[in-house]
Amino acid sequence: MKSEITSKNGILKETLIYSIGSFGSKIFSFLLIPFYTFFLTKKEIGDFDLLFTSITLFVPLVSLQMSDAVYRWLIEDHETDKRKTIIISNGFFGLIIAFTIFLLFFVFYTWKYPFRYSLYFIILLFLNSLLPILQNILRGLGDTKKFAFNGVITSILLVIFNIIFIYVLKLKLDGILLANIIAFSIAIILIYFQLRLYKYIKLSFFDRLVLIDFCKYTLPLIPNLMSWWLISSASKFIILHYLGTEANGIYAITSRFPSILIIINSVLILPIQDSFLKKDSKNSELNFIIKHFIKLEFSLILMLIVTAPFYMRIIVSKEFYESWPYMPFLYLGVGFNTLGALFGLIYQKNKATKQITVSTMIGASISIIFSILFVRQYQLMAISVAFLLGYIIMTMIRFIDLKKYFNDSRILIELLMFLSLCMIAFFISYYSTNVVRLFIILISGIISIYLNMNFIRILLKKININI
Repeated sequence: MKSEITSKNGILKETLIYSIGSFGSKIFSFLLIPFYTFFLTKKEIGDFDLLFTSITLFVPLVSLQMSDAVYRWLIEDHETDKRKTIIISNGFFGLIIAFTIFLLFFVFYTWKYPFRYSLYFIILLFLNSLLPILQNILRGLGDTKKFAFNGVITSILLVIFNIIFIYVLKLKLDGILLANIIAFSIAIILIYFQLRLYKYIKLSFFDRLVLIDFCKYTLPLIPNLMSWWLISSASKFIILHYLGTEANGIYAITSRFPSILIIINSVLILPIQDSFLKKDSKNSELNFIIKHFIKLEFSLILMLIVTAPFYMRIIVSKEFYESWPYMPFLYLGVGFNTLGALFGLIYQKNKATKQITVSTMIGASISIIFSILFVRQYQLMAISVAFLLGYIIMTMIRFIDLKKYFNDSRILIELLMFLSLCMIAFFISYYSTNVVRLFIILISGIISIYLNMNFIRILLKKININI
């Protein structure tokens, strides 16, 4: 009993630290959304989003997801400097080898098919591959405070340099790219010296067998991440082909708003992942967490959906307001994706990452087929629904496959109930006046508080406040 209390207190402490890092960092990045809508055209935002979407696709290939391997091995075994050196050195060797091979192909490709942003692309690709390894080293070593600090500093730098390059120097898309390069570079340098990584990166510690073990763990994750990319990002290229760059710009802004939910989810998921992947954790603990997560997550989604018509008028310019009806499907998609990630922790604990890939690939395939079939008729609404559909299918496949680990058969019923409640609230809000929408917000708030009353009591008790 004492160990369980200690474990829960540990998770709460880690959650508070991650809260500072995630909220403090991501909220600054979120502030860039209205900034972009006032200083960039729909086409420019669409071009920017496509470039970063492409980078997201190639990062798993270029990095071989060494960040996941380094984190997974460090969190289990980082007691001695020698062991830390072996893990960190081979993680970097894996990245360098993979990036060098990709760079050779990229140079040849751009020689035959040059494009304007090729230099920005390859620099940002490398930085986006390197930074996660450094951040996961911090997490693997249990240094969550430095992890949180780095996240906040990176985002503050992003905001500062975006303002300088876009508002002051009027560099537009080039300004966004330069801001990201400078901010990421500073973040990497900070972590390097914080951890004194020069002590842990040694060529003499190259171990082919360790690198092979890393690859056995991470290679199955690559098609999983690419399939995740197909669900969340390939739709942007479908939009570009069928609807044009301006429609892609509208969807790019719409898809940024679920980052609110992603911020909150990362605060919850990261400490849970840290705790569950340790050797002494139990599946029953995860089962308990998932049960409460479903109520909290979908209550939050409900509130984000019903308040969308109001905060969109305030945050973005008038030409982007039309995008709010697509947001409910994206919020719900993020919710199901996060729930699927929680299920996936069981695969990660067992180092059975192949099963993660299968569910994501099936979800991605159905999502893309749905988008292509219906995009002409229903345009961006078809893309938004496909996003949700892909993650629902992925999550359901994982739940069915892992059903033996869960002792509560009501999970599916609760998910269906919350999905129905969110969709009913959306349709009423969509076809109503502002007065009715305010009434829907009130009702939704009451329902959300009622469903999470036990969680609220526990939280208040933890911080020694009496109701």
